[in-house]
Formats: sequence, structure tokens, C-alpha cells
Amino acid sequence: MIPEGMFVNREFEQGFLNEKYSSDRAELIIIYGRRRVGKTRLLQEFVRDKKHLYLMADVSENVLDSFSRVISKKYGFVRLGNWDDFFEFLHTIARERVVVVIDEFQYLYKADKAFPTILQRWWETLKNSKIMLILCGSIISTIYKISLGYGSALYGRKTAELEVKPLKFAEIGNFFPRYSSKELVETYAILGGVPRYLEEFDDSVDIFPNIKNKILNRTSFLYNEPLNLLFEEFKDYSRYFGILNAIAGGATTFSEISSKSRVPQNKLSKYLMTLERIGIVERIHPITERRAKRTLYRLSDNFYRFWFRYVYPNRSFLEIGEVDPVLEEIKSDFNAFVGLAFEDIVIEMLSKEYKAGRWWYKDVEIDAVGIRKDEVVFFEVKWKDLGYKETLKILEKLKEKSEKVKLGGVRKYGIVARKIRGKKKLEGYLVYDLDDLIRG
Repeated sequence: MIPEGMFVNREFEQGFLNEKYSSDRAELIIIYGRRRVGKTRLLQEFVRDKKHLYLMADVSENVLDSFSRVISKKYGFVRLGNWDDFFEFLHTIARERVVVVIDEFQYLYKADKAFPTILQRWWETLKNSKIMLILCGSIISTIYKISLGYGSALYGRKTAELEVKPLKFAEIGNFFPRYSSKELVETYAILGGVPRYLEEFDDSVDIFPNIKNKILNRTSFLYNEPLNLLFEEFKDYSRYFGILNAIAGGATTFSEISSKSRVPQNKLSKYLMTLERIGIVERIHPITERRAKRTLYRLSDNFYRFWFRYVYPNRSFLEIGEVDPVLEEIKSDFNAFVGLAFEDIVIEMLSKEYKAGRWWYKDVEIDAVGIRKDEVVFFEVKWKDLGYKETLKILEKLKEKSEKVKLGGVRKYGIVARKIRGKKKLEGYLVYDLDDLIRG
């Protein structure tokens, strides 16, 4: 389990914020990202050694009273009767560089629909000051409406925006120093890269006790997490839930999702676009296609993938405390489940050197393909232990499948598996096991 107070990675995000701080001109920055992803912690670290004012918004009608109390503790008594008073105060303190953070700012819009318009008007004054105003929010659909979408009140005023995304696999090792390479992959397959979720697992115990106690236990934080997030993000989450359940159940094409979720095709695009925007669903297409003729949809969030596969279908058992039969089901299916996330990890690693992704055509699939200049690499990815003969057969089959990929250049063939015996005998191929991947 991550030590309390430890701040993991976020080098790019910290570099971005420090660069904007050094500009010494007025900045209006939108920071957004899904809940639990670590936005607040990032901003707390950023302002730690700077003159700043940190304000947490809420949906109450007297939020300005709350702001007044925070401001008064730092600047002496201040009474804010309306938003004009608030922005007038910001203008008075912004004669020198100051960072002002309004966290969960989307709640201000929910409490007062005029807030974005008032800020838009005041920015004409504030843009001549030295303020660095950061608006941070989590409810993506609302943030897009008021600040990110074309035509929104703040679209032409913001000076920059930053989406804080979940951590990559390569970044989660600091959370679990006692876990093996295998256990790191399994943990990532279950929880993805959301820091708050990663904090739940304890690396002093094995994976399955963590699943039992931290996810399947109906009193645990993670048990209802996907439902809670959907409820918070959408007024009517039933259609979104139906779409996610359909995709988790194997519907991958537009028509399949429409049929299984019972959402008409003429309305489905809007819902899918929103789910993509908040980082739960993604569209994928073969790496070789510039135009997405063969588009598939899948759950891009690992924890949603796990929850819809194992928790939601078994809630009748879990609600009455029958956890062990569900855990046995997970154990019997676990390697197949981890395999998809392992493919994602290999593509993540491959993307450091290549344009990387999957490839398929009809019933032919290649797990990972990397393209650069005059070189193409093809990889099979197996979450299992392999011997020399089985590995060689897989590589020969990969060569055969790759003939259907219409790309020029030097071709190389490889495999990544959990463990491969006899690697040294497989000359002429790119052969890696899990330990190689982690070291790389």
C-alpha cells in the first residue's frame, strides 16, 4: 500500500503548471479529469511553495460565505455579498503573482447558472493582472458545457487546459513495492491507473484477498464505485449503464450495442461520445486504417471492465454475503481477464518507439503491431507460461497472419508472454517475457 503522503509521478502535469506559472501573465486554466484520478493532490503539490488561495466549491447557495471564511483567514476579514465582490477581491490581490484554485468548480454552475457569464465578463479585467486562476473539475459533462465545448462561456477566454488522466502501467510500481511483476500486471488489470483505487489494495497480501475484501465486500469503497460515479455524472444514468453493460457483455459494434442496450441507433452516438469523453469507453480500429471503417467499442477503464464482468452480475450473491462462490468464479476466469490488459500494457510499451495498436480483419487478429518509417513489428501477447515448441508454433502462425497486413518495409516478429522457456533458441525473433517487459 502506498505510504501516506507520498506523491507518485505526474511529472508532465507538474511541468505544465510550472511553465504556466513562470509566464508571469494572467492565466485562466481549466484542469479536468474523472473523479479519484488525483487532480486535487496534483494541485496541492503545485501550490505548496507558492502564494496561493485554495477554494473548494460546493452546490450550496451560500458558497460565497464559505469562500469568505477561507479568504478571511489568509487576508483578514472579507465579506462577499455576490460574485462581483469575489472577482473584485481577486483583482486586488493579483497585482503580484498569485495562484487561485477553485476546486470542483462545476458545482458553482449548478448553484448559479450565471457564474460562467460573470467570470467571462470579469476576465476582461483580470487578464491584465498577474493572477493564475485554475478551475478544476470532475463532472466532465458539465465542464464541457461551460468551459471546453465550442461556444461555451469560457471557450475563448481560457489560456490553457489540461486533462489529468489515469496513470500508465509503468507508473504504478511505486504503489506496490512488495508486489512481483506478475502481481503488478494483475493489479493494473483490476484497478487500472486511478490513484484512489490503487490506494485500496494492500501489497502485504495477495491479489485475491484484496479482491475479496476491497471489492466484493458490499461495505467496501469500491463495491458501488461505478454506480456512484455514473449517478453523479448523469441526471439519468440508466441508458449509460445499459450501454456499458452491453459492451461489457460482448457487444462491440454500433449495431450490437444498440440492440443489446435497447438504445435507438439515432440516439446512441450521443451517449457513446459522452462515455468516450469521460474516459470509460473508447473506439478502436485497426492500426493500419486512417479512416475508421472497422470501428469497435470497448470499455477502456480496467476497473469498470472488472466490475461489470464480476461484481454487477453477482450482486444478488454479494448483497447477502456469499462472496466465496464469486471469488472462485473470478479465479477460474482470471487469466483470460488479465490477458486483455496485458495486451494494453504491451501496446503502451511499444508506443514509446512506434505507432502502435491492434490489427484485425474478419477472423484474423494480431495483438500488437508497431509501425515506424520502413519497419513493422508484429507481436503475439500471451498471459501464460510457454515452452519453446509452443512459442515457435505461435510465431510461425503470426508470420502467416501478418501476410494479410498490407504494409511495406522490413518486417519483424515477436512474442511477449508471462514466462518463456528456451528464449535463447528463438533466434531471429523478438522474444520477451514479463521480467523483460518490466525492466524495459
